[in-house]
Amino acid sequence: MLYSSPNLTYLKAAWAAFASISGANAKQSYEEAGLSFSRINHSVLVRKNDLQVSTMPLRYTRQDLRIGFLGRIENEVRKLVAQIEPILLRALQIPEGHHLVIELEECLRLLRRKGHRSLSILIQPDSDAELDAIVQVEMRVFLDSPRACLFICLADATSHHQFDLLAAAPKRARVPRADDYVSLAEQMAATVNAALELSYTAQLAA
Repeated sequence: MLYSSPNLTYLKAAWAAFASISGANAKQSYEEAGLSFSRINHSVLVRKNDLQVSTMPLRYTRQDLRIGFLGRIENEVRKLVAQIEPILLRALQIPEGHHLVIELEECLRLLRRKGHRSLSILIQPDSDAELDAIVQVEMRVFLDSPRACLFICLADATSHHQFDLLAAAPKRARVPRADDYVSLAEQMAATVNAALELSYTAQLAA
C-alpha cells in the first residue's frame, strides 16, 4: 500500500486535541479544551483551534471523540513509518548476525489503548547467531513531533559486560530533533552507523 507523507501540522493538532479531553483534562469542557464543532449534512466537523482534527457522526460520546482522534493519529503514524522504514533499511549498516525490528503493531496497540506516543525501532541479534559481541540498539521515535531518543550498547557475549556507545556523544546525537521524519531517520542512521564503527568495538578488548 502506498502512503502519502504524514501531515505534521495535523498530527500535532490531533495530539493536542486528544490531550485536551484525556487524563487530567478528562472533565474539562470542550470550550476549555479549545474544541469547536460544526454540523455539515449528517456529520460534525471537529476543530482544535480552527484546524479540523476529526469528523464525527451526529451522535457521539466524549470517548467516541477520543477514539476518533486516535484513529486519525494512527493513520498518520502508519504514514511516517512507511516513510522512515525504507530510509533505515537502506542507510543503516546493520552488523552481521543482527536484524532490524520496527515494533509498529505493538506501538499501535498501545496507541489505541493508552494514547502511547512512541515507537521503538530496534537492532537485535538473530536468534541463531553465534556472536562474540552483541549489539543492542533502540531508536525510540516520538509520534507527536520528529524527535527521538537513541540507546546503543555493545555487550561481550560471554561476560555480558556492556558498553554504552553514546556515553560521550553530544545530546543532539542521543536526543535528535528534525523538521520532518525523513531528516530524523537520516540523523538516526548516521548516529548508529558512527557508533558501531570498528573503532568503538575496540572497547571490548580494553
